[in-house]
Amino acid sequence: MRILLTNDDGITAPGMLALYQAARELGDVQVVAPAGVCSAKSHSITLFEHIDVTQHASEHFTGYAVKGMPADCVKLGCNGLLDGPVDLVISGINAGANIGVNVLYSGTVAAAREAVIQGIPAIALSLHIGDRDRIRWDVATDHAATVLKQVIAHGLDPSHLLNINLPIFDDDDTVTGTRVCSLSDSAMADRYAQSPGDNGATRYCVDYGMQFRQHHEDSDVHLLFDRHITITPLLVYQTHNEHLAHWASRF
Repeated sequence: MRILLTNDDGITAPGMLALYQAARELGDVQVVAPAGVCSAKSHSITLFEHIDVTQHASEHFTGYAVKGMPADCVKLGCNGLLDGPVDLVISGINAGANIGVNVLYSGTVAAAREAVIQGIPAIALSLHIGDRDRIRWDVATDHAATVLKQVIAHGLDPSHLLNINLPIFDDDDTVTGTRVCSLSDSAMADRYAQSPGDNGATRYCVDYGMQFRQHHEDSDVHLLFDRHITITPLLVYQTHNEHLAHWASRF
């Protein structure tokens, strides 16, 4: 099985090394990832300019560094950059949870979504974090390896897009369990810090955190905060089938 690994934190991010170590025994692993950080770029792609690709080599793995978006990496990897077909795309391990509405902003999830558009099953894998200086990537790697093996053992077809989140691992390396669950439908509690900008402008900076207005007990938000590994199957195509007849009758 040929597996394409990508992310939105960049090819040198610790989460990419963690993912490589978690996935390397699952098949022929190939890394195609952004050259730099592309967090919250969602499903943007590069148009009207070149995408530079260079070979990347570290002491741990080799791959391709792409001066583009996460979705660009998957498009390129599945359409000529790699020799032969790709059987599975895994995106991550993101430094930060992708839960609830965050999946709409996430470059990590978008890369996995692009894979399914290309006809390839995909997994987005993210790690909830607290103190960035105390992240236990070794523990995250072990749990990621376990859950990836379990998912692959159950079988994946080209329509499968799974969003997996791991709880915080700093002082505590335990998990409550693994739960398949829905996304929280709660909006984020958005806050912006305001300060003077240049030339009379007012500058706003998002005060980002994992604060949700509310969330139900069976949602990914609640379960992840309760130290579960969460697995959520996602849709790629967004037609609201229940509303088709309603609007068709009006036109």
